[in-house]
Amino acid sequence: MASKQQHYYRDFADKLIERIREGTAPWQRPWNPGEASSLPENIQSERSYTGGNTVYLAMAAEDRGYSDNRWGTFRQIKAMGGHVKKGEHGEHVVFFARHKLIALRDEEGKVRKGQNGKTLYRRRKLDRPVWRTYVVFNAEQTRGLKLPARGDGDKEPAWMPQKRAEAVIEQSGVDVRHRNGNRAYYHLKDDQVTLPERHQFPSSEAYYQTALHELGHATGHESRLDRETLKQGVDDGFGSEQYAREELRAEIAAMMTGDRLRTGHNPDRGAAYVEGWIAALKEDPREIHRAAADAQRMSNYLVNRAREQIQDIELEHDEARSATSPDRGPEPQRDGEPERGDDKQPDAPQRIAAMAPPEGPSR
Repeated sequence: MASKQQHYYRDFADKLIERIREGTAPWQRPWNPGEASSLPENIQSERSYTGGNTVYLAMAAEDRGYSDNRWGTFRQIKAMGGHVKKGEHGEHVVFFARHKLIALRDEEGKVRKGQNGKTLYRRRKLDRPVWRTYVVFNAEQTRGLKLPARGDGDKEPAWMPQKRAEAVIEQSGVDVRHRNGNRAYYHLKDDQVTLPERHQFPSSEAYYQTALHELGHATGHESRLDRETLKQGVDDGFGSEQYAREELRAEIAAMMTGDRLRTGHNPDRGAAYVEGWIAALKEDPREIHRAAADAQRMSNYLVNRAREQIQDIELEHDEARSATSPDRGPEPQRDGEPERGDDKQPDAPQRIAAMAPPEGPSR
């Protein structure tokens, strides 16, 4: 691997290790239901950054004191009519190109153009991904952009995030059972999530955080994403390196999914895995990118299965609101723009053996 890549990964991992020790890594920070986290999104496409870039830019925003979670390249900002303030320095995000765009040409060798006058391309798959970095700037480093202000706006009712979360649980394809006790775990052999009874949780966000975490583990079943860290973590047992790696994926996935559903985030139970996370990052600085990429796939799997039901819930809400306020006009699209809150949530029931009960079969 090139020295530039080595330096990038090592520097990122070292910063993250320090954050984990302080308890301030992005997935270790709480926010309340209905609020938006500071997970970053692209200033032009309004799409969330993914994988390790999510963690990296969230850390950068906090380090620099930015409250805006929108980032873009110099060209994107210029195309939107703005400019980067003089003397501002951007942050590097990583991109793996798996395809190459090749301009289409006619029989005479001239570049073909579409009706809009733009060049037409075809995609060719590369033999191996190409590692690239791009420099992005936060919206607060710019001038001249006409962007909607970041704020609470019209808050949605408290039941909306809960309904979205219930849709995810219902459509997950996982057998979710509730039992009296203080243990929550996913059992790989039985493909079953066990949670304490709902009334045992101090708050709805504590319940949904735990449920989303355990469902994240369940995505690793061979019938779903077939994740090696889950299978190896169950085999090696609590306290092992692979167990910690799988827990890292489940925590980040729960953060990402909670962000999209706006159910809030309660990270208290992750404290038991801190040393394992640090050890994994020390051994391989690229582990955070692998973990975040897996977490993205885990979150996507759960949300995509419930997408149709979630859309029906939001449509029903929009229609009801329009009926009671006919002069309001169309509602803006709000696809999860969470912002971290500082209020610490009450403890959720203890998550012991989050992947399988210690006294039961490992798989």
